[in-house]
Amino acid sequence: MRKIGYIVLLFVAIVNTALAQKFTASASKTKVAVGETFQLTFSINANGANFKMPALNEFDVYSGPNQSTSMSFVNGAMSQSVTLSYIIAAKKEGKYTISPASVIVNGASVQSNSLLIEVVKGGATNTPQGNQNAQQNPTAPANEDIGDNLFVKTTVNKTKVYQGEQITVTHKVYTRYQLRGFQDIKFPDYTGFWAQDVPANNQQIQVASENVDGVVYNVAELKKSYLFPQRSGKLQIEPMKVEVVVRKQSNRKPRDVFDQFFGGGYEDATYSVKSKPITIDVTPLPEANKPASFAGAVGDFSFKAEVNKDKVKANDAINLTITINGKGNIKLVDPLKVTFPEDFETYDAKTKENIVAGASGVSGSKTFDYLVIPRHEGDYKIDPISFSYFDPEKKQYITLPSPEFKIHVDKGKDSDGGANVFNPRSKEDVKVLGNDIRYIKTNNIHLQPKENYFFGSGLFYLGLICPFIIFIFFIVIRRKRIEQNMDAVAVKSRKATKMAKKQLLLAEKHLKSNNKELFYVEIFKALYGYISNKLNIPTANLNKETITDSLRTKSVKEETIQQLMTTLDNCEFAHYAPAAVSGDLKSIYDNTVQLITKIEHEIK
Repeated sequence: MRKIGYIVLLFVAIVNTALAQKFTASASKTKVAVGETFQLTFSINANGANFKMPALNEFDVYSGPNQSTSMSFVNGAMSQSVTLSYIIAAKKEGKYTISPASVIVNGASVQSNSLLIEVVKGGATNTPQGNQNAQQNPTAPANEDIGDNLFVKTTVNKTKVYQGEQITVTHKVYTRYQLRGFQDIKFPDYTGFWAQDVPANNQQIQVASENVDGVVYNVAELKKSYLFPQRSGKLQIEPMKVEVVVRKQSNRKPRDVFDQFFGGGYEDATYSVKSKPITIDVTPLPEANKPASFAGAVGDFSFKAEVNKDKVKANDAINLTITINGKGNIKLVDPLKVTFPEDFETYDAKTKENIVAGASGVSGSKTFDYLVIPRHEGDYKIDPISFSYFDPEKKQYITLPSPEFKIHVDKGKDSDGGANVFNPRSKEDVKVLGNDIRYIKTNNIHLQPKENYFFGSGLFYLGLICPFIIFIFFIVIRRKRIEQNMDAVAVKSRKATKMAKKQLLLAEKHLKSNNKELFYVEIFKALYGYISNKLNIPTANLNKETITDSLRTKSVKEETIQQLMTTLDNCEFAHYAPAAVSGDLKSIYDNTVQLITKIEHEIK
């Protein structure tokens, strides 16, 4: 009976050992395209020997066997798992069964489960976006296909937009390895776009999980930006390049059991990867029903205009404040055109911005503060101000008007004589004093003969004719001036240099404060505004090709055109990377002034 008991206990132990053993086969994908690589894995939670791989006649084996071992201790008990993996790809279409593999455990043969793989029609490779350009660094193991395990991807929320419409672009790294870090990240230049980067919440790059076609990847978002296309046509976002450092299984064998236990089977490898370029189809803004007050604003905005007081005394200041709120290319909105009464002394608007790039896009407010001083008493009015923008969602222009402002101006104090505009009504009426006495002249007097009179002389008749000649000359000049002012294009062209000088004054302020980013913004606006006014090209339609062609038709030298293009490129680059721009700001300012002067002299 005792021997029978021992036999039963031994039998139970053997059965429990057999039941505890687990040998499984799995695939990263069970439906693949012809030539698409996927991972075949065999795992066992016991010590085994004489592993026999099933026949893979219908598949090409690119890598393997790659072995990894994991050990864990739970309540003092140790468990071990061994994994063998292969990178394979199907040769042709069809449904194929991968037969079970076998291994000897404790003297007994154990088999894994079988796998059914469905192979559909496809190209030679079906790698995710960006992995075609993966290149191994010399530190990476040779003869390894990392396509499905590591790639970089650039994504946009839309590929067909209107000119000036916001685009969200994101650069991410996808990997199935353990991320260790990044080296030599090169983001695209965003040529043809105005870019606004989304600030990172902290200095660390956050890693999250993301499911792509049934495969879970570790994903690191390197950068997120909002782009605003500045011209129509096909614009391309160039690839992003980055060197990724990952921790992966080493092909070399562990030197001993301690090397294996403490991770000696893994090593850091560096791979250079880049994303695919993305083409953006930019549609020009419609010309139909375009308002005269439209100045390039694209998005969704609100508009408000108000004066701080409507009753003042002459020579007292009034503030007209215009506030634009909304989402879109608000940073590019210029001060609105306001028509003030002729008796008002006006100053350039002061601009205040409160713009942020958040999760939903670029939004905020922009305020223009106009300081005006009425010099004469009376009742005046400021005509309604219009702000127009294009809504890409509704695909139409929207015009927002302000109310008419009525200003009552009372007579100012006589002590306000320091005003710089002469006001004859602030002076006293002329008073004649001592009219009853004429002083006798005591100095030398020039006498003329009695018969020689001024009346009837040649000088007398010349004096009569001169006012008529002057009046006719004034009429001719006045009519010519009116004809010139009727040509809005010519007027705008004549004032181009004057408007550019005003913009350069703002650039000079930022030059003195050494604010590189705002300095380059004002230089960019000065050049674009000058070209727009001089060549009569709307700001919304300006691009480098249009500027170059228009200047060539005006016989401007190629050297001057190239200098203009270089300056504009530097301004665009300095907007998103001001720290990377070198050069003396004073020299750049002087060169810009000379550039405008050269164009003014050379243009025909």
